[in-house]
Amino acid sequence: MSSDLNRINTLFAEKAEYWDLDDLQIDYLNETISLKLLSCHKQQIKKTYIFIKEVMSFFVYQEAIEGTIRLNDRRFTEANLLSEISYHNNGFGHIKIENLESDLKEIEKLHAKTNFYFQVNNKDNFFIEANSVQINDELFVNLLAESGTLKYID
Repeated sequence: MSSDLNRINTLFAEKAEYWDLDDLQIDYLNETISLKLLSCHKQQIKKTYIFIKEVMSFFVYQEAIEGTIRLNDRRFTEANLLSEISYHNNGFGHIKIENLESDLKEIEKLHAKTNFYFQVNNKDNFFIEANSVQINDELFVNLLAESGTLKYID
């Protein structure tokens, strides 16, 4: 498992320098998040595809910085730069919801131990709990548990 951790972060480090986020898709029904990234190397456009699979939870946090462009509030020609991306074998952080409504306390039982993190334009932060990732042609599976054990079957 530690070799997976090292290889995933090595691939991120090799490929993540000066990435433009060309496309971001969150597919709730298929439990995937995909990123299409563009970079320029020796005057050639280089494409990198990252498919985060078996997504069990994700959380998006946007910094409240005035005068900046948000992912959901930008023009087609404006760039989105992938500021940072990483994988954390033991979890990046623990997301827990705190509800301010006294009659909706059941939601506070939900929590997630995120193991992927990426940031766009230094302000849109994505925390993801997922079991596999594919970076171009390299696939890493069972990062949290065996795939079959993650499905709830009644």
